[in-house]
Amino acid sequence: MAPRVLVLGASGSVGSKLVADLDNNHEGVEVVLATSRPETAAKWQAEGRQAVVLDLNEVTKFPEALKGIDRLFLLTGYTADMLFQSKKLIDAAVDAGISHVVHLGVFTSRRDNQPHFAWHDLIETYLEASGIAWTHLHPNVITDTVLDRTPSIAESGTFMAYPANVPVGWVCTADIAAVAAAALREGPDKHGGKDYYLSVEVLRGTEVAEILSDHFGREIKYVPMGGGDQKAFASTIQDVGVRYYMDSAAITMDLAAAGKMGYQAVVRDDVQTVLGRPGMSMADWAKKYLPIV
Repeated sequence: MAPRVLVLGASGSVGSKLVADLDNNHEGVEVVLATSRPETAAKWQAEGRQAVVLDLNEVTKFPEALKGIDRLFLLTGYTADMLFQSKKLIDAAVDAGISHVVHLGVFTSRRDNQPHFAWHDLIETYLEASGIAWTHLHPNVITDTVLDRTPSIAESGTFMAYPANVPVGWVCTADIAAVAAAALREGPDKHGGKDYYLSVEVLRGTEVAEILSDHFGREIKYVPMGGGDQKAFASTIQDVGVRYYMDSAAITMDLAAAGKMGYQAVVRDDVQTVLGRPGMSMADWAKKYLPIV
């Protein structure tokens, strides 16, 4: 029988592209979509899709959701609860006999001072000790996530990005999803025990602004994002777990502004390693995803 692949966050920015990639290049795998919303699962099922409800806050229901699953795409929400949720999900995966977990983490140095980077390190260490074959994906700054924070770059003529105009590596969600799809499709014999670092192109905020200005044919300005901006946003969040995560993101901004995250200013394009093609450049991403109006 074909391996059954469960995709967490199947309606999200990475998950939806991962599902589309697996649909287009299924090659003998069955795709099962996971969502925390029962109505979304029902909609998918009505469309003829295999779908389950998997709410990361309802750990007692993990065994039912994982029944009959062979491979799992693991990603977590933006909350401190990721530690407990991921441990319980990995435990349930062991009990369910899952053979391969592909985990979406961060571009870590393994010696970071941001709590959420350390949380991902701990999740990966626990997964490695579980006995399940694993593959870790380490995306650097995610193009779509950063540039989508501005409601409309075309209308505002600005975008917010890393502070102090520091150089960082970039990767887009389509490439993250494509690497994840290949790992899940081709399985643990090829990708088990592998760390894939996804950092396609190193750019400063001002360099991104030049690319976007060329794309739109008018000036687009870079607005540095600082820890203060992130802390102000975090202070408005009621959920404690989410607020802890956002506070950790603010630490990232402060460290970047102080020049203490230089290890992110590298090209490590394992999109090329896995797919045999380079990852998408910022210019190509803009052409594909930022319509000129």
